[in-house]
Amino acid sequence: MAMILSLTLAASAASVYAANEEAPSEEAVGIANPWTEMTEDELLEASGMTFGVPEDAKDVVYRWLEDESLAEMQFMLGEDEYCARIMPDDLEEGQLDNISDMYFQWENEEEVTIGHCPGTIGQAQTGSEDYVELCLWYDLVPGLMYSLSVYTTAPDGLDLTAVADRVYIPVQGED
Repeated sequence: MAMILSLTLAASAASVYAANEEAPSEEAVGIANPWTEMTEDELLEASGMTFGVPEDAKDVVYRWLEDESLAEMQFMLGEDEYCARIMPDDLEEGQLDNISDMYFQWENEEEVTIGHCPGTIGQAQTGSEDYVELCLWYDLVPGLMYSLSVYTTAPDGLDLTAVADRVYIPVQGED
């Protein structure tokens, strides 16, 4: 009986001690997420950049990485997961900068045109049965670099440039 009583008192004291402890600070837990989720209007106001949303897109999320002036829109089309990005960049004509943060051994790379902008498209296998495709293009007049990537299990028949044409909104208006 004395053993049960001392175990009960010890457990009770431990739970009181735990309840009185302060919650760990944010620094102790980890680094804060640098991305800010926002609405389409908030993103336009914060960045001056906007995306076209494909008609059948679902689960659209807008994010802003202020330190890098990087705007992002994530969405689903069918079963495929897309990520579009825009960032101011000072490039020469014909240069591209990979702002996607996707660094694979790209295959089947080819030159494309999105709107009036030159770019490239490539495909890679992720090591499983999934594939990733990446389209990069640069709009020289406003100095904006774009990327559109997709994770898919069925790359055949996927037309990433058609989706990129729907995502891209020329800053200087239509041709």
